[in-house]
Amino acid sequence: MAYLYPRLLPKAASALRDEYLTRSVEYLRDRAGLSHPAIFYAATGGTRLPEQTLAALREAVLTCAIDRGYPTKPGRRQAASFDIETATILGRDSGIIPAEAVAGDLWACLSLVVLPDVAAWRFQDFHPDRVLGNDVTRHVFGRLWWRAHLLYDEEGGREDLYASLSVFGEAAFDQIYARRTSIGGSPHLVRAIVRVWQELDVPSDMERALLRDFLKRVLRLNAFMSFDSLPPEVLDEELGVLFRESFSATAGSTAGT
Repeated sequence: MAYLYPRLLPKAASALRDEYLTRSVEYLRDRAGLSHPAIFYAATGGTRLPEQTLAALREAVLTCAIDRGYPTKPGRRQAASFDIETATILGRDSGIIPAEAVAGDLWACLSLVVLPDVAAWRFQDFHPDRVLGNDVTRHVFGRLWWRAHLLYDEEGGREDLYASLSVFGEAAFDQIYARRTSIGGSPHLVRAIVRVWQELDVPSDMERALLRDFLKRVLRLNAFMSFDSLPPEVLDEELGVLFRESFSATAGSTAGT
C-alpha cells in the first residue's frame, strides 16, 4: 500500500539545518523524532504513513549505520557499504512511490526530523544539498532511493533484485542520473547499462573516462532509437557494441598519453 510521507516546510528545514550544523551526532540522536510542528502532507489525498512504520524505517537505517561504526565517522568502505544497504532498505521497505520521491520536502523531513543523527554521521559537513532536498539526486537519502528505484532488476535473473547497487559508486551513478531526461529517467536502460558493464573487465583507472565516452554514444543513439521498446536481450546486445567501441577508443586515448 502506498502512503503519504510527512514533509517539512522549507523555512523550518533551513532553520533546523542551521541549528544542527555544529551539533554532535549524539546530540542529534536525542533530537530525532517522528513529528514536528512544521510537518505537512501532500494535498492530493491518501492515507498518511503510520508513525510505527516511520519508526521502523528509522530503526532499520540506524541499525545499518551502527553496524558500520556509528557514531564514529565512517571510512570510505563503511560509507559505501552503508549507502548500498540503505538504498536497499529504502527501495524495498519504505513504500515511497516515484510521485512522492521527487518532493524535496519529504527528504528534508527524513534527514532533519527522523534521521538527523544518521545524516550528520554520513555527511559531517551537513551540506545543504545533503539535507534540504533541493536536489534529491544529492540528498543523503533521496539519492539512495532513486538509485534503488532505477536499479531494481527483475530482468537480470538474480535472486537479489538489488544486487546491481554494488556495481557503480556514487560518482559513476551521478554521471548516469545527471542525464536523467534522456538516460537516467529510464530504469529499463539504466539496468541494462549495469548488466553490460558487469560483463567487462574495466581497469579502475579507465572507469570514469570509459563511462563518460559510453554515455555520449548512448545519447547519440538515443536520438533515433527507442531503448525502452527493446527487449532486455536486444538492448544488452546494442549496449555491448557501444561499450566495446568506447573501450577501444578510451584504451587508445590512454595509451597515447
